[in-house]
Amino acid sequence: MKITPDIQARRKKTLNHLRRIQWQIQTLERYITHDACCSDIAQLTTSIAKSFDSLRVKTLESFVYNILLPWHHVHPKILEQLNTLLQLQKK
Repeated sequence: MKITPDIQARRKKTLNHLRRIQWQIQTLERYITHDACCSDIAQLTTSIAKSFDSLRVKTLESFVYNILLPWHHVHPKILEQLNTLLQLQKK
């Protein structure tokens, strides 16, 4: 696969996103170690889950648009359905 500037930019954003998740997990570990309030722990846990879901969807989008679609002619109706499916994954 040829690494285009668009793919490089997506990779950079993905790595930054991953680093934010790592920071959130380290913070969660500190919260638990230092007996933080349960509501703070629950809120951070929810934030981590949402961040990871967002990363999962971005990875899926990249795979579809950069790996699957460039090699196939896709009927506009199918492309529309695919976009709808990806939008549902974001919710």
